[in-house]
Amino acid sequence: MVIKKRVGWCSAVVVVLIISLCLQPSSYFKPNGDTVRIAMIPKVSGISYFDQCAEGARERAEVYGMELIYRGPTSANAADQVNIVQTMMYEDVDVIAIAPIDPEAVRVVLEQAREKGILVVTYDADAVQSSRDLFVSQVSAQQFGEHLMKNLVRLIGNEGNYAILTASMTADNQNTWIYWMKKYQEAQFPEINLLTIIPTDEDRQKAYGHTRNLIQAYPELDAILAMSTEAGPGAAEAMKGLGDKSDVKLYALATPKSMRSYLKMGAAQKATLWNPYDLGRLTVEVVHTLLQGDSLVENQMYGDIGPIEYYEDEGVVIMGAPLDFDAENVDLYDF
Repeated sequence: MVIKKRVGWCSAVVVVLIISLCLQPSSYFKPNGDTVRIAMIPKVSGISYFDQCAEGARERAEVYGMELIYRGPTSANAADQVNIVQTMMYEDVDVIAIAPIDPEAVRVVLEQAREKGILVVTYDADAVQSSRDLFVSQVSAQQFGEHLMKNLVRLIGNEGNYAILTASMTADNQNTWIYWMKKYQEAQFPEINLLTIIPTDEDRQKAYGHTRNLIQAYPELDAILAMSTEAGPGAAEAMKGLGDKSDVKLYALATPKSMRSYLKMGAAQKATLWNPYDLGRLTVEVVHTLLQGDSLVENQMYGDIGPIEYYEDEGVVIMGAPLDFDAENVDLYDF
């Protein structure tokens, strides 16, 4: 009888250890060769925001003796992104760091990558939680959504109408920000109304055309929130062309460098973002920590970034607070 109890206890311990190993990718991960190879896959390659993420990631990868492979689709096409993930798997990379266009579209292929022993980390936008090991988020989604609405209220007051130019209708990060924006707005500013949400597919020309169409179609429009780093400059270029013909306010999520001239001439009133270079750096810092077999720690610096927020149950790291830019302070930032 005693023996049976001991066997049962030992079995339980084994089960707990197995579960623990499954939840801690760093404890079982072994690179395929002497050099760790990271595949960094943006939503779209060739645009400034994601290219800067890659530059930051490459800087830290070189410090740690890793190889960074940067490859993304030329347009915001989820099927193309899936194909790139599959190619990286066949090329035996050790780590996939991806900004998913569509969380569901990449779910199966990311799960396959994890089954193969590849460490899967998301950055900028998240995937389905079961398909990745960790999400490196630039900001807290709830705090950021509320931050955006507060800034919008500062532009148009406690009542009015606005429209959103989003990256895509499947972008997890932007959909989550919009959710928290609307939730905060309904509770705090019931006289503000969201007229429409239009995807721009990370394309400046589409943002330009949609901006002109919005102003023509909605005479009651008070503001446009351009929620991707390509939509911001595209919308601002449209506002520049309209000049004094429109009193619609433009608020953009874009780099200060891309919005500097528009903010100074009044074609846009405010921009918000974070440093994408640092987001890339933090992504590699986190990968390095996991590969070393170390646990992430709340309120700790990684490199010179942080202190981070860390939510272990969700597998989420948050880099920090957003930055706001306007005509007065935009020259203080160079990214």
